[in-house]
Amino acid sequence: MKKLLISFSMLAIIICILMIAGCDKSSTGPSSNVATYPVTATVVGPSGLVQGGATLSLVNPPNQTGTFSTLTDSAGKGTINAPAGPQQLVATMGTVFQVTINVTVLVNTTNVPQTVGTIKLQQNTSLGKTLVVFAGCEQIEDVLADTNVAYTTYDHTTVDSMRIRVALDSVAVLNYLKGYAIVFSDCNCGDEYEYPLLARVYGQYVRQGGKIYGGHYNYMNLQYIFSPYYQNAPLSYGSSTGDSLKILSAGAGLISALGHTVIRWPNSLFDYQLYSDLPGSSTTTVYAVIASTPGSPSSPQGIPIIIENRLGTGKYLWTTYHNQDILADPQLAKIVRYFLYSM
Repeated sequence: MKKLLISFSMLAIIICILMIAGCDKSSTGPSSNVATYPVTATVVGPSGLVQGGATLSLVNPPNQTGTFSTLTDSAGKGTINAPAGPQQLVATMGTVFQVTINVTVLVNTTNVPQTVGTIKLQQNTSLGKTLVVFAGCEQIEDVLADTNVAYTTYDHTTVDSMRIRVALDSVAVLNYLKGYAIVFSDCNCGDEYEYPLLARVYGQYVRQGGKIYGGHYNYMNLQYIFSPYYQNAPLSYGSSTGDSLKILSAGAGLISALGHTVIRWPNSLFDYQLYSDLPGSSTTTVYAVIASTPGSPSSPQGIPIIIENRLGTGKYLWTTYHNQDILADPQLAKIVRYFLYSM
């Protein structure tokens, strides 16, 4: 009788194990081997211009191998796979641009992608707000308002106001900045070195997840935030006819947006301050360099022009140039637009 009770107990344990295993298996998502069909969508920015480098994805993809997410190409097109029937596609770019559309995917035996229309990126302020800090020598606010960009929803203040406020209560300024997912910081002509306190508050904001973007003399903020880097004298580089910007492999989204990796660059824009003593690769990504330059240990593929600096959970993206200086050229404008949207 005792042996029989043990056998029943063992049987009950085995049944429980099998039931648990079955439950675990069914909870991993939709069953595999669902037939999928290619669908193509075109993503455009809020300006209506095609936008490469955006992410096009299937919402709730099946639990199986397949292309359910991709970057759009320079024509704004992306092709993914989806099961037949009602589906949702989502286009995202950066922190605050996200749009979802409903589509009906048809059974397609020809393998020719079904075109499901155009998705227009829209700024979603529920994902985060944007602040522009106006200053004297860069006008990112004018770039945002340009019809080629149409990034129209943001709050604004001035760098002079920020400097006064941070001297009175730096904690209050940090809390103010934390109300924004993105801060666009205009260059103020080189007086930034006189205001280390604001730079350090920017650093605290970045460390806690904030994202800052700005050109030229923003490197003076970097000197305080990322000390001991960005300290050496600017690199000496004599520009010449035929200079080009080379996009590195780290900039996969930018390459997708542009459709090429080398682009002709106005020679005058290589006369800005050029730094090569960057933080290590674990916290720094160089997106573009001056083609055919020797670079340095921290930027071996050339003198860096567009650099992402990470600290904590945030980042400070710096361009050596003023962003309005390259907006007039349609090809170069794609670079500006890509980084403004992808913050």
